[in-house]
Amino acid sequence: MIHYLIQDPPQDPPKWDGVPAPDIDQFGQFPKLASTFHDVDGLFYFTYAVCIFFFVLITGVLLYSVVAHRRKTWDQKPLSNVTHNTPLEVVWTLIPLVLVMIMFAWGFKGSLDMTVVPHEAHLNTYKATAKQWSWQFTYPDGTTSYDEVWVEAGKPVQFILESKDVLHAFYVPAMRVKRDVVPGRYQSAWFEPHFTKEFAEGEPREQTFHLFCAEYCGLDHSRMYAKVHVVDAETMAKTPWNLVPKPEDPIEDKIAYGKQFANAQCLSCHSTNGAPGVGPTWKGLFTKDADGNYVGRQRDVLEGGQKKTITVDDAYILESIKEPMKKLAAEFPNGGMSNFDSLKDDEARLACILAYIKSLADN
Repeated sequence: MIHYLIQDPPQDPPKWDGVPAPDIDQFGQFPKLASTFHDVDGLFYFTYAVCIFFFVLITGVLLYSVVAHRRKTWDQKPLSNVTHNTPLEVVWTLIPLVLVMIMFAWGFKGSLDMTVVPHEAHLNTYKATAKQWSWQFTYPDGTTSYDEVWVEAGKPVQFILESKDVLHAFYVPAMRVKRDVVPGRYQSAWFEPHFTKEFAEGEPREQTFHLFCAEYCGLDHSRMYAKVHVVDAETMAKTPWNLVPKPEDPIEDKIAYGKQFANAQCLSCHSTNGAPGVGPTWKGLFTKDADGNYVGRQRDVLEGGQKKTITVDDAYILESIKEPMKKLAAEFPNGGMSNFDSLKDDEARLACILAYIKSLADN
């Protein structure tokens, strides 16, 4: 999480991918609470205060004892032969026990609040699918978005969590929500999102918060980041995630959307400048002929264990996305790209990706 020194904050707070860094308190802790899980903050600061109090108390007693009861001369005898004090031992056993029991009860109550999903959240269920190294979100109406998700302020929401490969974690610090995403098992998390600021007249009622993977999941774990947009009901009704350019839209719009999608979903494995990566580079897949038409280059592939040379074209690119193991680039014989099941029938997004890959021939 990006933060800055409280003692000397910059004039313009830092941003991550266009999202301002979270507001933090005078102790340098926690972004502002944007959900209803108040017990997390309360228990944290209670524990914080208890630790500080006993640290100061114990350190003070030790320092006093070292000074007041130090040996004055080398032949000085012990001041006392008392080996224990039963009442004192009972006191310093009971007081920590009481404090620990308070913390346990407080934490248990907060845990129940987080794990017992209310009926309203069940009626507003999303799905969050984690894979190396991106997030896919499916809305209650069946539509999808990638690495960004929109939720309505004041309306409880449940996320069904699924991993397509390894262990991940769904962590939204501002909502005080963290849940491991375990392969082969559905997990769930819920929260009721809220705004943490006042809006000026006419200002769009929207705030964006950070979502992280909080379990190390591989080479590009640090890139597995998403945005949670909290909006009002009016904005939510416009389905702002459904902005994929249509077939009749200008090619520039398709290229721009394809680039945005690729940055979020593809470029952790594929480069666009010829640099080596986990998968084949996209640079040079297409060139332009004298008439300005895109022409695919020759590529060696492995199909069914047999090496062959093909000409890159639209069908090959789309097949590589839908069935990545069917024709493997010869320089990457082991493959490794996972299936993008959600894209198989999403012709609009596929067209944008293809438009962006072709546009690389212009550079």
